[in-house]
Amino acid sequence: MKFKIYVFIITIFYFYLIWDDLSIAEIVDPYELEWITFCKTWMRYVNQYPDALSAGCCDYNHPSNDILKEEYLGDPMLICDA
Repeated sequence: MKFKIYVFIITIFYFYLIWDDLSIAEIVDPYELEWITFCKTWMRYVNQYPDALSAGCCDYNHPSNDILKEEYLGDPMLICDA
């Protein structure tokens, strides 16, 4: 009986230590959620002022990015690593 309790306690302690690495611990990446919220807000202003603001990586194919997608000295000015 003591062995079962010992194994149970060790198992609980093990899950406590590796909880951040488990897939069930992180359902949604907080940075991705923050990026989505930022893009929704930013795109509202870009659509309101399309000549003054650029959509950037929030919407790569937005008409406001046409100038940024052109190459300057062989390198594009808009680089999105998503």
